[in-house]
Amino acid sequence: MKKRWGILCWILASSVAQAQPATDADLCRTTINNPDLAIKHCTAAIESRKANSYMLAQWYVQRGVQWSDKGDYDRAIADHAAALKLDAKARHANYYRGTAWSNKGEFDRAIADFDAAIQLRSDDPVMYHARAIELAVKGDYARAIADFDKALQLDPKAKGVHFARGRTLFYMAEFAPAANDLELAFKAQPNIYIALWLFLARKRGGVNDADDLLERETRRIRAGWPAPVIALYMGRTDADSVIVSATAGEPVRRREMRCEADFYIAQSHLIQGERPRAQALLQGVQRDCPKNLLEYEGTVAELRRLR
Repeated sequence: MKKRWGILCWILASSVAQAQPATDADLCRTTINNPDLAIKHCTAAIESRKANSYMLAQWYVQRGVQWSDKGDYDRAIADHAAALKLDAKARHANYYRGTAWSNKGEFDRAIADFDAAIQLRSDDPVMYHARAIELAVKGDYARAIADFDKALQLDPKAKGVHFARGRTLFYMAEFAPAANDLELAFKAQPNIYIALWLFLARKRGGVNDADDLLERETRRIRAGWPAPVIALYMGRTDADSVIVSATAGEPVRRREMRCEADFYIAQSHLIQGERPRAQALLQGVQRDCPKNLLEYEGTVAELRRLR
C-alpha cells in the first residue's frame, strides 16, 4: 500500500531510545508501533505538567503524531495546535499538523502549515517535499516542481522526491521526464507501486517496450496486491478479476484496494482511448476514496486533465 505521506521520513522517529525509560515522558517519546500505549504515556506526561512550555509542547506534538497514526486527524490537529500555543516554534508541530490537514483533504490549510514549517526550517528538504505534494494536488504544478527541485538541491538523495516529482510531471503530460524521475525512484527503492507509475509514464509516452520493461522489472517483486494490476497491464487478466482480487483483507484495507483497482483500471482505459469509461471510474475514486492515497492524488489530476 502506498500513501502519499508514507514516502516521507517520520522526523520524530529519530529520537534516541533509552535502554530502560523510566518516566511517562521517556515512554511518550520512545514507544513505537503502539499508538494507544504511546498516547497513554504522552497524556500522563502532559497532565503531570512537570515541564516547561518547550517540553510540554513536544509531548503534545508526540501525542498528535500518534493520533494521526490511528487515523484520528482531528485530535492530532488539536494537539499540534496546543503545542503551537505553548511554543510558536514548537519543533515539527506545523509539519505534522500539515500532514493531518492533508489527510483530511484540507490542502490549503496543509500548505499554510508547510509554509510556516519552511520559515522555521528552510534547510530541511522534507518541508519542501511536503509542500510540493500539496501544491501538486491543487494543480499548481510549476510551484510544486520548484519545491521538489529545492528539496533535491538540499539533498540529492532525499527519499521519495523523485517519485513525487515524477508523478507531478506525469500529471503535466510530460511523460518522458516523468519516466526519467520514476526510473531513478525505482532504482533507489524497487517497489511495485513505483513500477506501475513508471510503466504508465512509459506507455503513455509512447515507449514501445514498456510492457517488456514492466515484466522484467517486477518479476522479483510481484507478490500479493497489486500484482493483479500488472497482470491486467500485461494482458493476462481482465478488470473484473482485478476487482475480485481487491476484496481480500480487513474492511479498511479492502476499501483502499478497491480505490487503487479503480484508478489503475481507469489508467488502462485511458491507454486504450476509452475516456468515458476511465472518467466514470475516476469520478467514483474522487467521491468515495481516502484523500491520502497516491491514487486519489492521481485521480484529481486525471479528472482535471480530462475536463
